[in-house]
Amino acid sequence: MEDFFQPHIVAIAIISIVFIILTNLTRSNIASTKASIIKKKHELEAIEIDEVIIKLKAEIKSIEVSIEKGEAVFNTLKAPLDESQMKYDLIELGLVPPTFSFDDSESIKEKIEECQLEQYKIVTASKATDSLTNWTWFESRDKGQKMVDAYCHLLLKAFNAEFDFIRKQMRYASFEAAKTKFEKLLEQLAKLGETASVSISWDYANLKFKELQIWHNELIRKEKIKQEKKKHKELLRNQSKEFGHDNDELEDDLYYRKSDLAKAKMLAKKLHGNQLAMVDLEVRQLQKEIALLEQKFTRATSQAEITKVGYIYVISNIGSFGAGVVKIGMTRRLEPMDRVNELGDASVPFKFDVHTLAFVNNAPHIEKTLHRKFNAMRVNKDNNRKEFFKVSPSDVRAAMNELKIEADWFFDIEAKEYRESLLIREASHQSSMEEAISYQLPETI
Repeated sequence: MEDFFQPHIVAIAIISIVFIILTNLTRSNIASTKASIIKKKHELEAIEIDEVIIKLKAEIKSIEVSIEKGEAVFNTLKAPLDESQMKYDLIELGLVPPTFSFDDSESIKEKIEECQLEQYKIVTASKATDSLTNWTWFESRDKGQKMVDAYCHLLLKAFNAEFDFIRKQMRYASFEAAKTKFEKLLEQLAKLGETASVSISWDYANLKFKELQIWHNELIRKEKIKQEKKKHKELLRNQSKEFGHDNDELEDDLYYRKSDLAKAKMLAKKLHGNQLAMVDLEVRQLQKEIALLEQKFTRATSQAEITKVGYIYVISNIGSFGAGVVKIGMTRRLEPMDRVNELGDASVPFKFDVHTLAFVNNAPHIEKTLHRKFNAMRVNKDNNRKEFFKVSPSDVRAAMNELKIEADWFFDIEAKEYRESLLIREASHQSSMEEAISYQLPETI
């Protein structure tokens, strides 16, 4: 019997001890809570109600400021997100943002972007397709409407994709063929949509045809430039036979020879004996070469006054000279880009970007007129042969428009080598950039 009761006695003892401990803890918590209440009561009695209100107002003001800052950051982050979402939705429908080639004019960029903006508005307003039925699916109008919307989505996506194919296949002499394909496309899609009574809307089809015409006008413009360029080459070729070649190379050779001469003279000051004699010989040889080049350059310059036709170029090099600096010059090369490529050789870190190449009948006069107009903006005030000016391409275009010079202009520069170099640098400092961006966010939004 004693063995039987001993475990029960131990259990009862343990339960009793636990009960006593819990009771004491409860009493202790109650006492602590009461003490805390009494303390708060005393604090409230010690503080005036006005002070409490002022303190609460200050806290509310601080929260409002945090909310305001957070909303500003939130809106800054949300705006590009909404724009990207809209572009994504339109791309899903086959309405891809326009991409332009290097030789597309600023005019076509403006017209295409304006036309596609009208298309975006129609698509986002759900007016790009017409649906004439109220379908039900398993006696549900909502499910029937969803099916019709899906049909409209597929039809619009197919139309946009096929339109891009027709547009890219079009050439300057094949507009009628492209127009026929466009009309057949609308007929085929109308037949496909007969089952659900869905079709491309008249307004949207008209806008896409308008876009096709704009692209065709650009192809005609490029073909016209191509034919004119052949005539320009013939004029320059005949001019070169009669008066000699362009003096661009002579000017470059003269510059480099003078640079070598200056270096040789500096070196001669530090040498003596046989070494000095060798350098003196080199100096005399360079002086003879420079004298001959100056004579040739003088003749070429005088001939330049006789030979009028040539190209006026406006180029920039944002990586080498920064934004807002252009070089305004002229060349009589059969291929004017040869001159631009020469200027972007090893003497500068990056290649030049072309804003315009305008063929004119009096290139020397036009060049001098532009140089005089922007003389106050010269980068090199000492040497007028350095044709760099702190002006924007749009300012030069305005000046050339005043001179009644028609030319294509390109303001969206590629600056490929410069931008690729920036990307490489940014990639190597990506972690520090992310950390810097994080500091722009408030602690709470």
